[in-house]
Amino acid sequence: MTGADGEAESLQKLAGAAARWMSNTSGTAVECAAVLHRQRSCTVTAGSTAGTAALAASEDEHVDGPTALGSALAAPTVIGQAGARWQAYRKRLLEHGLGAALALPLELQPGSSAALVFLGPPDYGFPARILADASWFGDVASQSLKLALDVHGVIRAGDNLKQVLESRTSIDVACGVLMAQNRCSYAEAFSRLAGTSRNRNLKVRSVADGILKAMPSGAPRTRFEPPAIA
Repeated sequence: MTGADGEAESLQKLAGAAARWMSNTSGTAVECAAVLHRQRSCTVTAGSTAGTAALAASEDEHVDGPTALGSALAAPTVIGQAGARWQAYRKRLLEHGLGAALALPLELQPGSSAALVFLGPPDYGFPARILADASWFGDVASQSLKLALDVHGVIRAGDNLKQVLESRTSIDVACGVLMAQNRCSYAEAFSRLAGTSRNRNLKVRSVADGILKAMPSGAPRTRFEPPAIA
């Protein structure tokens, strides 16, 4: 999961692994839908098959299933035929050729929540012994997803830092060009860049890049070197 290309792929890998584990544990073919909620971010959904992925994605529209309520579930919950709370969700399961469902909330960092929903065939019901095994798997899945999200966060931070440094390099060199051409200070050169940026409705970085591309040697490249080891 940590080697996946983004959170969506990590969740997809988790859904696939969860389906294989539950199928082996229960002795019958079980699929898995998964959803990840994060503050200030779009909901991420996945499934071990195209059908279960579509079922997970529909939760935002219907808001009546266990993945939409994943953060409110405190323990593994079997969604069977009884109970009015899940009637609409059960109807959709039957339309997809599925039977009972086992919702498994995952414990993540504050501001994030996730849930897996194991989906059995029409004639299958999750026995009591499966609940204990599911709780164990939930702990493993929670730690794995936490680690994957941490890794993706570090990668995003590194990409953002690289973009910032590249922008700073372009702006600083462009200011140097303007300082040499106009015999002005850095503050005055940056003010010229900012003024052009406002007038042309462009980012300061774009204005700077335009100046550097006009240079005979072209725009300089930003170098990223590892820190020296004492």
